[in-house]
Amino acid sequence: MTDELIGAWEQLELIYRVTQNLALTSDLVGALRSILHETQKVVNSEDGFVLLQSSESFLRVTCAADKKETVYNQTLLDRLGQANQVVVCNTAVSCQTFWPEAPGTIVSMLATPLTIIDEDAEAVIGLINKIDKNFTAGDVKLIAALAQQVATIIKNYLTHQKLIVKERLNRELEIAAEIQSTLLPAKLPQVGGVSLAVSSVPALEVGGDFYDFITIDDRYLTLIIGEVAGTGIPAAMLTSVTRTLLRVEALRGEPPHKMIQQVNRILFPDLKRADSSITIFVATVDTFEGKLVYTNAGHTPTLLYRTKTRQIEPLETNALAIGISEDQEIDSVALDLHSGDTIVFYTDGIINAQSPNNDLFGLNRLIYIVEARGNDSPESLQQYIQSEVINFYRHKAVKDDATLLIVKMLPYSETVMPPNISTLVKTVDFLYPADISYLGEISRHISATCRDLPSLPPGSRGDDFIYLIELAISEICTNIIKHAYAGKKGEIRGQVTLLNNGVELNFYDQGASFDPNSVPTPKADPQNLSEGGYGLHIIRQIMDVVSYESQPGRGNHWRLIKFLPHP
Repeated sequence: MTDELIGAWEQLELIYRVTQNLALTSDLVGALRSILHETQKVVNSEDGFVLLQSSESFLRVTCAADKKETVYNQTLLDRLGQANQVVVCNTAVSCQTFWPEAPGTIVSMLATPLTIIDEDAEAVIGLINKIDKNFTAGDVKLIAALAQQVATIIKNYLTHQKLIVKERLNRELEIAAEIQSTLLPAKLPQVGGVSLAVSSVPALEVGGDFYDFITIDDRYLTLIIGEVAGTGIPAAMLTSVTRTLLRVEALRGEPPHKMIQQVNRILFPDLKRADSSITIFVATVDTFEGKLVYTNAGHTPTLLYRTKTRQIEPLETNALAIGISEDQEIDSVALDLHSGDTIVFYTDGIINAQSPNNDLFGLNRLIYIVEARGNDSPESLQQYIQSEVINFYRHKAVKDDATLLIVKMLPYSETVMPPNISTLVKTVDFLYPADISYLGEISRHISATCRDLPSLPPGSRGDDFIYLIELAISEICTNIIKHAYAGKKGEIRGQVTLLNNGVELNFYDQGASFDPNSVPTPKADPQNLSEGGYGLHIIRQIMDVVSYESQPGRGNHWRLIKFLPHP
C-alpha cells in the first residue's frame, strides 16, 4: 500500500511539473525529452518516445539525446493514430500483433495518440519495456493525463512558430513594399505634347511590377514598364537593379533595343542561376515629331489606340524576355503618332484578374474598353479601367499587381521643332475674371511681360512677334469665356514663361471641356463668315505648339509656345 501511495504521489508531481512547463515552448525537443526522462523514471521503463508529424517535418524524440532509435517511425505513428486510444501491450506477442515491425527487444509498450487542436499535425507519446513488471491501470491513467499536457505544449510551440514565421513574412513584405515604393516615380513628368496617367493596384504579396519615365530636353520621353518573375524581397531587389540599369541607358540616349540588350547582357547570368526572367516594354516618344520607337521583350502587348480610326494596334512582342537567351538579335520598331492617339501600357495583373467564378478579365475586354473610351483623357481612361478591374475581382484577393500606364498625344503643330534647347528666363503668374471686359487688360499684361524677352528682335520684327502673341491670347481667352464658361462667372489663371528662344503660355480654367480634334478646319467663304471655328485654327497657325488637356477635378489646360524668329 505504501508503494502504491508513493507511486501515485510521484505521478501527481510529474503532471504538476509538466503543467509548469506548458508555456516554455521555445525548445520543444528539450522540453519533450525532459518530460520523457521524468516519466521514464516514474513508471520505471527502459525508454520513451514522442513522434510528431507536422506540415513542415517529422520529429522523433527519445529519452536519451544520443540515442537514435529509428524504429520509432512514421509507421508506428500511423498505427497509433488509427487506434485512436491508449494502447497497452504487456507481452512481446501482443507488441508484434499491434506493431509487426517492432524489434524483438521490445516486450511491452504503453502509448497513446495526442489530440492537437486546430493544428495540421499528428503526434503520439509512448513508453517501452517496463522493468520487471507489466504496465498498470495507474500507468494508463498517467499517460492519458500526460498526453493532454504534452499535446498542449506541442500546440503552443506550433502556434508560436507560426507567429514567428508570420511576423518574419510580414516584415519581409514591409521591406519589399518599401523597396518597391522607392522605385516608382514620385510624380508624373511634365513633357510638352503628351498627357499621362498611371496607377497600380498592389497584390497581397509584393510583386515585381515596375515602371519609369525618363525625359530628355523636354522632347524625348522614354517610358518603361516591366515585371520581374517572383514576389517579395528578391523580386523587389531585382526590380531595383533592372530599373537603375534601364534608366542609365535611357539617359545616355540609347534606343529601346540597345537598352534591353545591355540589361540582358548584365543580368543574364544571375537570372539563369535563379531560373527567373523579366518582361519589359520600352518606348521612346519624340513629342515634337510624333514618333514612337519601341521594343517589347516578352511583355504583354501594349495597345495603341488610333483616334482617327478608333481602332487598336497591338504592339506585340518582338524580343525575348530578359534572362531567356544570352545572345539575341533584336531591333526597335518605329511608328508615327498623331494628335489624340493613346498608348495603353499594362502588366498581366490587369488581363489576368480573376472573378470569384475564376473567369479572366482578359485582353479582349481591355481592348473593348480602350476602343470605346480611347478619346477620354488619360486620367479618366485609367480610372475607368482600374475600377472595372477592381469590380471584376468583387472582393476576391488580388493575386498579382495590376499596373496601368496611359499616354495620350496632344495636338501639337504639325511641323513644330525647337530652334534649340530652351532655357528658362523667368515666369510670371496671372489671374483674371473670365469676362470679355478684361480681355484688353489680360493682353496688355502678358504682352508687356513678353517684351522682356532677352532675344526679342528689335524694331518691326519684335513688334510683329508681340502682335501674334496678343492675337493668340485674345483668341484663347475668348474661347474660354464664351465656350468653357459659356458666359458664367469664372477665372482664367496661368503663367507666362520667358525662354531664351521664345515664350510659353499656360492657361487654366474650370469650365466645360471639349475635344479639340472635333473642331474641323474652317472653310474661308466670304459669303458665309459664321462666328466660331476660326479661333482655334488661328491659334494653331500662329503658335508653334498648341496642346490641350482636360482632367477631372483639375479643369482645362491650354499650353501655347511661340519660338522667336531666326536672326
